[in-house]
Amino acid sequence: MTASTPLPSRQDDTYKVVMGLRAALAAHGITLPSLGRDFGTPPLVILGNCNTATARALAEALGEPPHPARPAQPGSSA
Repeated sequence: MTASTPLPSRQDDTYKVVMGLRAALAAHGITLPSLGRDFGTPPLVILGNCNTATARALAEALGEPPHPARPAQPGSSA
């Protein structure tokens, strides 16, 4: 089992972002074991390393059209 980067308290906005990203990835069957938070200032989300199969699944999921309830963000290249 790969050790995950520790997550901050649940009150931290970065924690909410990490958990939301983890849930969105899980909806596509994708797990990034090292997904976590960098404790610097400003806080950064750590995406970490993954194997080729996970990278391929991530690329395929990102290549799908946006969900109707979540249109592409302005300025995105979608």
